[in-house]
Amino acid sequence: MKLPTRGWVKAALHAHSKRSDGRLEPEDVVAFYRRAGFGVVALTDHNKVTKVAQPGFVPGIELEARAEGASGSYHVVVLGLDAEPPESVRRDANKLLEWSRGNGYFAFIAHPYWSMLSGEDLLRVRGYAGVEVYNHGCEVEISRGYSGPHWDYALSRGVASYGLAVDDSHNYSLDALGGWVALDIGEADGEEALRALLEGRFYASSGVAVESYEVGEGLLRVETSGAAHVKLLSGDTRGAYLSVELLERLASAEGLPVELERWEEGGARFYRVKFGGTVAEVQARGRSIVRVELRGELPARKYARLELYDGEGRGAWLNPFPAR
Repeated sequence: MKLPTRGWVKAALHAHSKRSDGRLEPEDVVAFYRRAGFGVVALTDHNKVTKVAQPGFVPGIELEARAEGASGSYHVVVLGLDAEPPESVRRDANKLLEWSRGNGYFAFIAHPYWSMLSGEDLLRVRGYAGVEVYNHGCEVEISRGYSGPHWDYALSRGVASYGLAVDDSHNYSLDALGGWVALDIGEADGEEALRALLEGRFYASSGVAVESYEVGEGLLRVETSGAAHVKLLSGDTRGAYLSVELLERLASAEGLPVELERWEEGGARFYRVKFGGTVAEVQARGRSIVRVELRGELPARKYARLELYDGEGRGAWLNPFPAR
């Protein structure tokens, strides 16, 4: 798989208007994101579907539901629906997810860390297409916006899902413009946005841009706007970490089971490091990594996913792919 094939379009997938507990009218929410360069906007008011007749708009809803044995309630966001779900499924998380999936909608678990859910709670429900790996509103509110460990817990136990970054904006000040997804759809179109979500043709971000990435047999290649830290996460205590600082330390270290080459060309610095059966080639400018290619036997099991962070803590999260 290689993305993008059509071009990235920025999307806000969790936002609230005055139709529930947001500060702005629905049309003003869409206008707010349009001015900020977003091509796709979803309104996800609590307990009701709000519609705006504009290109790139995706109707949605946020519902609170329960599951037997769970330590808390689930906030489930459903995108692409035309009307509210029937009462018979609204309060049961598994029924709601089954109904959403059966109707071709995109449903995801919102802010599991903020909701005080555990990793086990993500195993008690089935049928969700995604998990909010980053919720900006929850982060600036109580520092519970990052749910990567919850996502990894479910992934490592065979529950596959995509990762999303969202605002969950209500006030459109500090809780906005901090989390989004980039969809490979070329132009703003609501139906194409839903299709791209269902097919996983996107990545999530809070500030780092992924220009392109490719995943194949024994290959992972990423080009980015600049990352101070590159993290490969996987199951069974597998994974890897790369940074310019780490590579420079490896270049001067002795006695480590690592082979490293370092050279400069065209104003950029290049590294080639071999560890185990993996070869990593890194291109850096200053302290930022702009290109990474991993080849060979990746240090991964069951699944692998990539996180990129810049020097200010802003991130990008790529969707997981299967690993042996």
